[in-house]
Amino acid sequence: MEDQWKIAKHDPQWKQEFVDLASKLRDSMGDQAIRIDHVGSTSVLGLDAKPIIDIKLSVRDIEDILSYRGKIEKVGFILREDNPDQTKRYFREVPGNRRVHLHVRQAGSFSEQLNLLFRDYLRDHPADCLRYAEEKHRLFELFKNDRSSYVDGKAPIVWDIIHKAHLWSQEIGWKPGLSDM
Repeated sequence: MEDQWKIAKHDPQWKQEFVDLASKLRDSMGDQAIRIDHVGSTSVLGLDAKPIIDIKLSVRDIEDILSYRGKIEKVGFILREDNPDQTKRYFREVPGNRRVHLHVRQAGSFSEQLNLLFRDYLRDHPADCLRYAEEKHRLFELFKNDRSSYVDGKAPIVWDIIHKAHLWSQEIGWKPGLSDM
């Protein structure tokens, strides 16, 4: 299996890998999945990234985990019950499979919208996309043996981009487009 603790050049295959996984999720979840979106750095054309596919799956009621957990696990994911983030339910791939982070979020919630806004802003602003990639490379070199510090180190640039994305969203009247799947 490919080493996923690295920053890789953007791979156009990431989109197809998302489509393949999202199709399986859509088949299993049906209309219960309000949205299935490719998020994270692998979803932004040209953005260097850890080669980990991030999928955001939106449901009507995040608290009704019994209604969707089995359908997601059937596709090959495992619930990470130790996830401290109460705005999502977090699933990972079955060990030995390609690394995937599946984030189940409440449809219409702030956390759902923020992921989509961040992605859409980076897709539309190549200079900030490049700046973000450069910072990820810099932080990786500094913290290649400390993932937690790498993640924490991204916070200033992420919040700067979120601020810019917020202003941009007001200028253009941004709203989420159609679901990716």
